[in-house]
Amino acid sequence: MSVHWTRPLPRLMLDGLLLALLVLAFAYWWLGNGVHEIVGSALLLLVLRHVANNLFWWKSLSKGKWTPQRLFNLVLGLLLAIALLALLISSVFLSHTLTMILPLPRVFVMQEIHWFSAYWAIALSAMHVGVNWNRILALALRFVAKRDFPGWLKMTGWVTAMAISAQAARSGMIVGLWDRLAFQYSLAMWDFNQSVLPFFLHWASALIGLAFGLNLILRGVETLHARRDLAL
Repeated sequence: MSVHWTRPLPRLMLDGLLLALLVLAFAYWWLGNGVHEIVGSALLLLVLRHVANNLFWWKSLSKGKWTPQRLFNLVLGLLLAIALLALLISSVFLSHTLTMILPLPRVFVMQEIHWFSAYWAIALSAMHVGVNWNRILALALRFVAKRDFPGWLKMTGWVTAMAISAQAARSGMIVGLWDRLAFQYSLAMWDFNQSVLPFFLHWASALIGLAFGLNLILRGVETLHARRDLAL
């Protein structure tokens, strides 16, 4: 049975799985190197599928009006592409599997590139979700064949997102996200022998906070931009 990747449900599942695998890859000391490399390989294949699904967006760059959100989305997409490319190249040099087959040199700087590009890739992915939140909601509405979500569900979603975002700053500190985005080393190391689930919950909180916060900022910028256009 073939999968129609342009349909709402497969696209939503693909994007959700991409983020889930990114977070899972950070649990290196829980997974072990072998599973970590399998997760990374699966992630690469899904990224390529995601790019193929959204080729129409890249083709339409020369058309239409440039809004602040559209410009920011382009910059974000380019930065995310750079981070993922750095992650891929460094993965080749660090892969235990490939070094058994190919005479690849062990370059210490590749460890640092892999480390920091991974944190930037996951942060930019969360921001990518925030920028494209309206498109994600549109896909969800197409899937349930609705024109809009009920008012109570919208309110519940907003309250939940704000509550999670309030925890995001602390969660990002616990998993060492903020330090590594500033290219600083952090002593934050998770003890998976003690607990596993809180690790993923803290990551979810930090990423939801990034997505929600950026979405709010862009909403404000778009509102100001629209008011300025009306005043002209």
